Amino acid sequence: MRLLLLFLTFFLFQFLTGCREAPAPLVRVEATRPLMGTLFKIITHSTDRDKAKADLEEAFDLAEDFARRATDYDPDSELNRLTRAPVGTPVTVSSDLFAVLRLGRKIALQSEGLFDPTYGPLTRLWRDTDRTGRLPAPQEIEAARSRCGIRHLTFDEQTKTIAIDQPGMQLDLGGIAKGYAADLIFDHLVAQGYPRTLVAAAGDIRLGDPPPDKEAWTIGLRSFRLAPTDAIPLRNAAISTSGDLFQRTHVGEKTYSHLIDPETGLGLTTRRAASVILPEAKLTDPLATVACLVDDPLIILKHHPDASLRILYEDPDTPPVVTGVFAQ
Repeated sequence: MRLLLLFLTFFLFQFLTGCREAPAPLVRVEATRPLMGTLFKIITHSTDRDKAKADLEEAFDLAEDFARRATDYDPDSELNRLTRAPVGTPVTVSSDLFAVLRLGRKIALQSEGLFDPTYGPLTRLWRDTDRTGRLPAPQEIEAARSRCGIRHLTFDEQTKTIAIDQPGMQLDLGGIAKGYAADLIFDHLVAQGYPRTLVAAAGDIRLGDPPPDKEAWTIGLRSFRLAPTDAIPLRNAAISTSGDLFQRTHVGEKTYSHLIDPETGLGLTTRRAASVILPEAKLTDPLATVACLVDDPLIILKHHPDASLRILYEDPDTPPVVTGVFAQ
């Protein structure tokens, strides 16, 4: 009898187990939205396509709210209201704007000014050159330089206020805001239960666990051409690529990149393409700019020893810089 009961119990367990529905398969879900002058794209994987679509739009909304606060194109943005505040007056700002400017200051100091969110006056001169085809006069450059300098920003961690002690300062987060927004989207989706996610914001990519049945995401790398020239497998990382592939202007026989050379106050004139890999896009975005401008990459590795760098030069006599993952 005992054996019969054990047999029936085992049979019933097997029957009930076999009747359970197999878990729903993960499906790929994608969404895009124009943001920050480019097209943001999210790829994720979920068992519920409709819910995932709604969650992706919610993540985009977070990034769009940050973009409105951090743009220097809108006169009424939070960023521009900060620069218009009376000199030396502490201004309370949103937590994201405080965080991105504080990180910008940190990287400005680490990079010895190769990246600096206070270069807004010089950025505006480049925009004028791009529009008119005329280089600024030396006195215009010096006047713009006089209104730059990360030392003119004072942060109060307790009150989350920022004070600017330089009249006429203009802030420009173009070299860090897209990476920060990509991280906002990614972190929000992971918290909502989407670890297999990739966020692409032009040259800035943040990615997590790989797609189902894959060991990694395959990321194409561009240099001086529109089509990717190489590919690299990545997971749980961020990668940013910077250069003058899309943003450059011609004056006479010279080409000027949108990347400002602190030595001249003008756009970089030597073509370079740099990629940086680190855990977060808010770091790789500005450090890719630094990598395009730096003469000695040890400046980056000194503060970010785990960074992987690839710096290519159009000049064939200049050897490339390849470290970390890129050297494997």
